Amino acid sequence: MKIFLRHKETSEWELKEGTLKQLQKELEDRKIIIDETASIGYEASIGDEASIGDGASIGYGASIGNRASIGDEASIGYEASIGYGASIGNRASIGNRASIGYEASIGYGASIGYGASIGNRASIGKLDIFTKEYIYIQLGLITDEKGYLTMYKAVKEDLTDFYSGEYQYKIGKGDKCNATRDQSKHCASTKTDGWHFTNLWGAIEFASKRPHKIISAKVHINNILSVYDKVRVNKFSDVKIVNFDFKGK
Repeated sequence: MKIFLRHKETSEWELKEGTLKQLQKELEDRKIIIDETASIGYEASIGDEASIGDGASIGYGASIGNRASIGDEASIGYEASIGYGASIGNRASIGNRASIGYEASIGYGASIGYGASIGNRASIGKLDIFTKEYIYIQLGLITDEKGYLTMYKAVKEDLTDFYSGEYQYKIGKGDKCNATRDQSKHCASTKTDGWHFTNLWGAIEFASKRPHKIISAKVHINNILSVYDKVRVNKFSDVKIVNFDFKGK
């Protein structure tokens, strides 16, 4: 890829060429974080201390300001300008040649059209994602009268997690940690950032081609830390194995 980075002493823009791995030292020197799954367009400009999330797409000739934050799966159009310290939410879409002012905040899933201009420190499209209505839209799950959801997870046959193989789920039990709400954090590291759960069909699909078991657990809406096609939680309880017995008697 070819991207512009600021010279460390003169602050002038310099064109750099190479793979993400080859440019890693240049990025580290400028405290720039670019996820390996992100797509960076030809001759985009990336400011110092900027961060570009998982699966994000930066169009050709786009300008990302110093300390700007581009969320997971966000899309920045060609020749768009993202100001200093601006925050673009996960899955937000910024149109071609649009301009986002410094320290502006564009919320999760918001869409800014072609050539639009958003002022400095503006706040656009913020959604309250931690509501029962939004969770229903994303996952098709409804809370009971006390605010609990029954959620599901695919695990190994010995009830350990697929990611590390080290965390042991226990029938009838639960767990908790001190992680706090942060929608920008999609992934979970058990006992540090929480645990993932989803709906039944999501759990089945995740592990459909490998030996597994499906477990269910009770999760209170107040213990949900981020919401996507799965949720990250800091507390769950009453783990059960979900049995699929379709045999008639």
